[in-house]
Amino acid sequence: MINTYTLKVILKAYLSLLILLSFILGKDLTLLIVLQNTLMFSLISALIFYIFNSFKENKFTYASGVTYLRVIISIILLSIAINSPFNQGIFNKFYLEDYFILLAFISLCFDGIDGYIARKLNEQSNFGELFDQDADTFLILVLCISLYLNKDINLLVFFIPLYRYIFILLSIKYAWVKYKLPESYYRKLSCVVSTCLLIVCHSHYIKDISLDYLVLSSLFVITFSFAKDILWLYNRDKYEKI
Repeated sequence: MINTYTLKVILKAYLSLLILLSFILGKDLTLLIVLQNTLMFSLISALIFYIFNSFKENKFTYASGVTYLRVIISIILLSIAINSPFNQGIFNKFYLEDYFILLAFISLCFDGIDGYIARKLNEQSNFGELFDQDADTFLILVLCISLYLNKDINLLVFFIPLYRYIFILLSIKYAWVKYKLPESYYRKLSCVVSTCLLIVCHSHYIKDISLDYLVLSSLFVITFSFAKDILWLYNRDKYEKI
């Protein structure tokens, strides 16, 4: 159920989306692109606030607001990725002039800002942690879709964001996967490194074999991090049973 408070937050976010779209796309902005972004924004926002309400949070924090902005930028990047194969002007601006990379790096920088705000204002929450993780995964998924559609990368690239959902499925089936993982600098670093590699792949200077190596490097980093966490959880379960 959407209450007045939730509706206000969504409307402010939607206004931000329209302003950013107008600023980023300029003369390339069409009614179809606005409708595409509105549809994606509506579906994703409905999911966000369904989860938000399930956590029974009283306030959508400033940190979550920054995370929401990251999601909005990712929606715009997804729209650019989808429309680039059919619009030469958008493709030239964002893939040949590297504006796509700039936007993606801005989104990645906000990833550090929302965490800082949460700690500074003491706004840490279970919802905020989940929202942050899913915003990270959404950006990675968008980058993978972009590479697949505009850089001719094969479907193997989609294993990178898929690990997040494999972890969720495993936690449903196996109780030991639900143990809380310890804070890990490596886990955070691996996510940042993997995302950075995918962003760099969008540079028009990166071609063919170099592009494949970068994608495989990103996949290796995230695979190693995933395997490390699963192994830690499995060993803890064995230790608990002794």
